[in-house]
Amino acid sequence: MEKHVITRDGARDLVFTGELIASASSSPETARSDYSGSTGRWTELRLFKTQAGKFVAASVGRTQWQGEHDRHSAAVCDTTEAVCEFFGSSWLAKELYAEAEIDCAEAVD
Repeated sequence: MEKHVITRDGARDLVFTGELIASASSSPETARSDYSGSTGRWTELRLFKTQAGKFVAASVGRTQWQGEHDRHSAAVCDTTEAVCEFFGSSWLAKELYAEAEIDCAEAVD
């Protein structure tokens, strides 16, 4: 376990001791299968588990465009359900869930 600092826009940064348990990233390159869908922009997702057993979910919207800034968001989650709510249901989020072995499927009776 190591100390991490996660930047957030419009909120206090998060500092915690924990480990990275999964990550996923799209690409700004149109020829790649993980293309973000937006030239010059991509998303990086990371999921950590803290020493106390909580999850820290972090998303960074990256840009190569002059005049634009990267967008940083993160949340502390007590449950995997809260992790699923933070990241949503995009193909990139589902890639992260698969790596973290988190089941975000909606149960139907």
